[in-house]
Order: sequence, then C-alpha cells, then structure tokens
Amino acid sequence: MRRWLAAIALAALAACHKPAPEPVQSRVAIWEISDAAGVHGWIMGTVHALPPGTHWRRAAIDQALQQADRLVLEIGQPLDSEVAGEALGKLAFTDGLPPPSQRIGVKFRADLAKVYRQLSLNDEQFKDQESWAVALQIAAIGGQKNGMDPASGVEPELRKAIGNRPVAGLETLDGQFGAFDRLPERAQTVLLEQVAVEAADSKDDDADMMALWLRGDELGMAREATTGFLADGVIRDALLTGRNRVWADEIDRMLRAGSRPFIAVGAAHVVGADGLPRMLMARGWKVKRIQ
Repeated sequence: MRRWLAAIALAALAACHKPAPEPVQSRVAIWEISDAAGVHGWIMGTVHALPPGTHWRRAAIDQALQQADRLVLEIGQPLDSEVAGEALGKLAFTDGLPPPSQRIGVKFRADLAKVYRQLSLNDEQFKDQESWAVALQIAAIGGQKNGMDPASGVEPELRKAIGNRPVAGLETLDGQFGAFDRLPERAQTVLLEQVAVEAADSKDDDADMMALWLRGDELGMAREATTGFLADGVIRDALLTGRNRVWADEIDRMLRAGSRPFIAVGAAHVVGADGLPRMLMARGWKVKRIQ
C-alpha cells in the first residue's frame, strides 16, 4: 500500500518520469449509484500518481462524466508543491523529538537504514518531524524515484474532462494531513516501521497494485488494502474506514439534495466491506458496478 500513502504527499515534491507500463485494456472499476427514481451518481477508485502515458480511461467512465453535473474528489482544490508543503509543515514538527531511527523497533532499523541509503536520506533531514510526516515523505520520495507523477494521475485528467462544471472536495488538504497528525504515537511508529519495510523491499508492490486497479480486480485491491500499515486497526480506522464513514454521509446528503456527482477517490477507499460502495448501500442506495 506504499503507492496509496505516497500519493498523498507526492505533490509536495518534484516528480520524475519513467515509461508507462505496457498498454492493457482498462477495466478500471466504476459504479453507478441509483434508487427507484433512476441513476443519481457514479463512483470510481483512482490512483493519484501514475507513470506518464498510462491508459486508464474507458467508455463507461467517459459516459458517466458526460452525464454528471459535478466532479467530487478527495481534495477540491488543485494541488501544487507550495500548497502541499505548507500544509505538511504546519503539522509536522514537534521540538525535541528523538531521531526517527531511534523511535522505531530495533528489528526495523536495518530496513530504515537501507531506505536512507537508497534515497540519499538521513535522520538529520527529518529533525523534529513527527513519525507520520517522516513516513509520508519517505513514501513520496520513494514514489518519485519509481516514476510516480501526480501530473499524470487520474485527478488532473478528470478535472479537464469535467470542463466548466463544479469541482468539490470531500475534505481539505489540512484535514487530510490532520488525520495522520491525530494518530496516537504508537500508531505513528507502526506507520513509519511499515513504510520502512515496504520501501526496503525490492519487490515492486506499486506495480502490482496498479495492475490490479487497471484490471478492476476488486478482490485483489481489497486484499492489498489489508496489508502493511493498513493491517493495523487503529491506522486503518483513522486513515481509511473513519474517513469513508464521513465521506459516505456527505455523498448521501449530496445525492438526496439532487446532485449528480462523479465521485473519484483513492482505490483503497472503494473496495472491501468498509469501502464507499458498501457504505452507500447501507444508507439505502443501490450501487451497481458498470461492466
């Protein structure tokens, strides 16, 4: 799940590029939301940062975009490095913290040291930064090195496709970083430890997750969304399930007010028993995947 975490902070960094994966026929999952009166909206999972040239659009997505009256993303405002950096910096620092390598368990320190070497980082660069902020930045820098580019992610293309229709956000950037900042100290330590383990592993989990997303493999994505730091119950509830509950209430209000939104949020938020489609079904909506 490093790709999911990295993309949250990647806009704070300058992105690099690598070739896109071999073209495949996109089956990116999209659902329609309806009731007895008809279709009221659509929801899809996204990957926030992709290698340039990744082909993910398909006819069902374009048709839904044409019928929607607005685009709803996690964050409504377009992001840039200055905005993201300022939002991170407002919450990231606490004076007198021990170095990150001394906060984590002994068995994770070799992994963190390996990641530091691979990414040309060290403890001093994260002086007085809280563990969640260190984890986000390590994940983002690793994603940058592996070619993740927010300019080639799904959201910028959706913004172009929606044209002059409104773009709304389910939360603010400050609120998104705030979810990490409110994590208990133990959970922040687990987050940093798991990011170190995943970043030190030579296996390209990011490519695997992207392939699952492109294939529309809900079960595969749901399985991936229970690994790493998201296997920790406190972290999962704070970063995924809890936010989904708030978003589902907001989407429910939006639909009942007569809007026809196209909703696009990170892929981990739309799969599994605590994904948004299931939560909207629990609120009385019919949610059906479009094949």
